[in-house]
Amino acid sequence: MTLRAGDMTHRLRIEKLVQATNPDLGGPVGDPVWTPLATVWARRKNTLRATAEALASGTVVAPVQVQWDMRPRPMDAPLRLVGDGGDHDGVIYDIKNIGISNDRSEMAVMCTSGASNG
Repeated sequence: MTLRAGDMTHRLRIEKLVQATNPDLGGPVGDPVWTPLATVWARRKNTLRATAEALASGTVVAPVQVQWDMRPRPMDAPLRLVGDGGDHDGVIYDIKNIGISNDRSEMAVMCTSGASNG
C-alpha cells in the first residue's frame, strides 16, 4: 500500500538529542540539546488504547498515543517528533516503536504525547 502525498497533512520536525563536546578536551559541555534533523509530512492516526489504560490506572496526566505514517527514512534513537504548525504545533511526541510496511513504501511511527518532554 502506498502512502499518497495528499494523505500527509501534518508537518513534523524530527529532532535528535545532541551532546556538545569541548573541542580541546573532548569531554561533554553543558546539557544535551534537542536539535532539528528534518521536517517531514505525515498522516496522523489516533489510537485510544494508551489513553484508556492510563485513565484506568489512575494516571493524572494521560498520555495520548498517536501513529504517524510517513515515507521511510533512517531513524535511530534517541529521536522525537515535534508538531510543526496546525493544531499540534509544539506538541512533543516520544517515539515508542517504528515499523516499515511490507512493500517498504511507508513507515508507521508509534508515539505518545503528554507524558514527558521527549
